[in-house]
Amino acid sequence: MTIADTLTLDYQREAFNAGKVLRLVNWHNTPQSQRAVLKAELGWYLDRYHPLLPEDLDRFIETGRWHLPKPGFIPVFYDSYLNNATVAAPVCDELGLTAWFFPITGILDVPPEEQTAYAEANHFTILAEEREQDRVAMNWDDLAVIAQKHVIAAHTAHHASAAAIVTPEDVEREITTPIRQIEDLTGVKPPAFAFLYGTPPDPDTAAGSAVLASGVRYATTNTSYLRIAD
Repeated sequence: MTIADTLTLDYQREAFNAGKVLRLVNWHNTPQSQRAVLKAELGWYLDRYHPLLPEDLDRFIETGRWHLPKPGFIPVFYDSYLNNATVAAPVCDELGLTAWFFPITGILDVPPEEQTAYAEANHFTILAEEREQDRVAMNWDDLAVIAQKHVIAAHTAHHASAAAIVTPEDVEREITTPIRQIEDLTGVKPPAFAFLYGTPPDPDTAAGSAVLASGVRYATTNTSYLRIAD
């Protein structure tokens, strides 16, 4: 069931479909050179929208009514870039904004000298200004700091697409283990899960059925959150 399916009044449904209730905005690489731009973008949304926590989505799903003074806004940062920890999270903190981070957990364990090769093999784009850094990705300590103020969701271990997750071993590596690791880190099950390319979970596939059975409450596409568990 999608969030839109829970709306019971015509005006609410029309507002949702027009983007007046909930706006999802995605970022990936957030380089230091674009820090001011990122802060301006986030500030623009913050002036017009109310940042949402998982419990805000839960309340919306359960009641079908919007309880906040402004339309909702979920700022999302994908893929475990080091600059998500050194640029994006601090900018959000400066603005008093809670964001949602979707790390790929595999790269958190990759030694710095191997990260560039790993990144190039796993759809992780490195900018020229990052190639002189000691490392390009976060580690678990960085993610733990972010988790103190922000929402941590799951995005597979190695940036896998749903279509690439076929065997039980694939499921364990790309879905079960990342969810468990994030729960161990944060003390709560991640509220959302995203595949590469934003593919919704299909119950007729190994990947989709595993996500649906995981206890994670939301699956995310590039533009929507789907409620998949109570």
